[in-house]
Formats: sequence, structure tokens, C-alpha cells
Amino acid sequence: MLIKHLKNNDINLIRWDNCINNAINGSVFAYSWYLNILCEDWEALVLGNYEYVMPLFHKQKFNYDIYFTSTLGIRLGVFSNKILSEEIVGKFMDTVPKNDSLIDISFNIYNQVNITNTKQKNTYQLDLIQSHQKITKKYSDSFKENLAIARENKISVVRGLLPNELINFSLNTKVSTRPKLRRQDIPKLRMIIASCLRYNLGETYCAYGQHNNLQALAFFIKSKKNLHLLYAAASKDALETKAFHLIIDKYIELHSEKDLTLNLENSIAKSYQDFVEGVGASQLMYQRYYSNNLPLYLKLLLKHY
Repeated sequence: MLIKHLKNNDINLIRWDNCINNAINGSVFAYSWYLNILCEDWEALVLGNYEYVMPLFHKQKFNYDIYFTSTLGIRLGVFSNKILSEEIVGKFMDTVPKNDSLIDISFNIYNQVNITNTKQKNTYQLDLIQSHQKITKKYSDSFKENLAIARENKISVVRGLLPNELINFSLNTKVSTRPKLRRQDIPKLRMIIASCLRYNLGETYCAYGQHNNLQALAFFIKSKKNLHLLYAAASKDALETKAFHLIIDKYIELHSEKDLTLNLENSIAKSYQDFVEGVGASQLMYQRYYSNNLPLYLKLLLKHY
């Protein structure tokens, strides 16, 4: 089983994208155009004729290798249209250079591996196959109360917001965002949103107060039969008026009765746990691998790369 570690210039992007397109766990986050936005020098582990592939975000700090997870990349790992056994995924991880390197990799939910330095993490998904009426019957009492508060505050939810408007709102110091982005990630988010809107892969929903003031927004991206809340932002007012709750309810209403699953990982609320459980989302587990084999004097400095 020879797994090749390819530098960016050596990756056959046509074969790569064909693999992702046909993979049982294929994801928009693993297509070459998306990876190019997040890390222009991303690398790849490839088995066979691109039968199994695994992207690696790579950079160097002080001449040491850093393999990292992007906050806008969700979960990557190994992709294939063939069986994704623990052995296969483990072999891929064995190929990642570990000497004098920092590795932080999140796997997709179809990857399970039994190796050290791996922790179980959770995410939340909501099945949208049922009608909106049936889904709302499963809302918790507190979630229903929050929707009532939003309506009492005359919150209105509309679709469509230009990328620049979204970014400008997010940069306000009084606005909370999920995920929290570093300054260098802002242009990447702008490019992702612009590309997704252009190719009809994403939608922006925003909530306005009764005085037409923008209070909250959410950007959703479609990946085959999966919908992901990729990015969300909310002002302090929104936490009181429950504007974000109304955004999610409206999105569910417009996408219900479809063979789709909504991932709510980046929801914004005073209590994230209450929010995702209140809307009736189910918990799923994924794995995250972390190891820091840098010299001692760099371990603390580069703990989070």
C-alpha cells in the first residue's frame, strides 16, 4: 500500500476533483477550488490512481512543518468511493510526517481511526426530510419561546446580502461571529462567499430589526445532500431579540421536505447546546488528531500554530 505525498504542483487536479465528486463522503470543502482559497500550497496524500485522497494544509514556521485545520474548511480527512476502513485511514495518518512537526487534523464523520493523540468531538445535524410543521413540533419549549420573542420584536428575515456588506458587519467590534476568524481569514471568507453565490452553492440570510438595522446573518453552503452553516454573525441586540433563532427557523422552513441534512455547528446563541438541542438536531461524532512534536522551546509558542 504505497501512499504518495504530493506537493501542490504535483497534484492532478482533474483526477482529484473526480475522486471528490464520486466519493461516498465527497464534500465541497475538499474540491481543489475550495482548498486553493484556504491554502494555496496545500498538499495531498494519494493512494493508487486517486482512488483514495487526503488533503493537507501545510505551512512552515521557523523551518518546522505545520499541518493544520482551517476554521473555514470544516472536516476533511480521507475521501474515496471505496470502503473507508480504520486501517486505510490509519495508513494515511502514518504517512503524515510527524518528526519535528505540529499536526492538527479534523476528520470527516466517515473516517474512524484507532490511533493515539485522537479525540472524539461532536457536531450537530438536523434532517430536513419532514415538513416544517413536523420539524417545529420537535422544537423545545425554550426555542419556541425565543421565536415568539423574535416576532414580538418585529424581526424580519430576508435572503441576500453582498459579501462586502457581510464582511463590514462582521468586523464591527460589537458583533460576535462563529467561527472566530483571524484577520488573514477575512479575504478567504470573502472569496468563498463570492464563489459560492456565483455558482449557486451558497445563500446568505440576514435578520433586521424594526428600525431596519441589521442584527444577525448566516451564510449557508451546500455540499451534495448536506447544508452547512459555514459562518454566522450577530450583534448584541440580536442576542436579546433572538434574531438568529428566526434566521434558522426560516431557513429550515424553506428547505424542509427535501432529502437534505443541515449542519448547525456555527450557531450563535447565549447557550449553543440549548440552541442545537432546542431545534431538534442530532449529535454526531468525529475525530480530531493533534500532536506537537516541535522542540521544547517552540511547543508553547506554536501550540495553536
